[in-house]
Amino acid sequence: MLPRSLVTLFALALLVASCGGAPDAAPAGAQVVAEMSDYKITVSVPSVKAGSVKIGVRNLAAMEHSFQVIKTDLAPDKLPVDGASAKANEDGKVGELKSIPAGKSAALTVDLTPGKYVFICNIAGHYQLGMRTGFTVDSP
Repeated sequence: MLPRSLVTLFALALLVASCGGAPDAAPAGAQVVAEMSDYKITVSVPSVKAGSVKIGVRNLAAMEHSFQVIKTDLAPDKLPVDGASAKANEDGKVGELKSIPAGKSAALTVDLTPGKYVFICNIAGHYQLGMRTGFTVDSP
């Protein structure tokens, strides 16, 4: 017979596994899809033409994330970080999704001008752990 604590642990693991499901699909009509996992962001394309751009964001992770679009000439890993808040400086921010729950998707439409951008999650500490990627917007 298994100890009660072990039975409880198995029951909890089964409950957690049954509550999860497949992550939401990317929003329809997105020109760019950003997929967020724990401490990584990948994009479906490295660049787009300037103009109104719909970005679909899929949170494939087990925790909530945010999504910020920042126009900057700095390298993706070189944004200044505030030591007190553990958040990256958002100077140049052109759009954001403040909260994307685990397994959910959201969309953001932004007017992008030619230049370099960084997509980040700016929940405390996430940027420093690798939740960032560079992105380029080309002339139309």
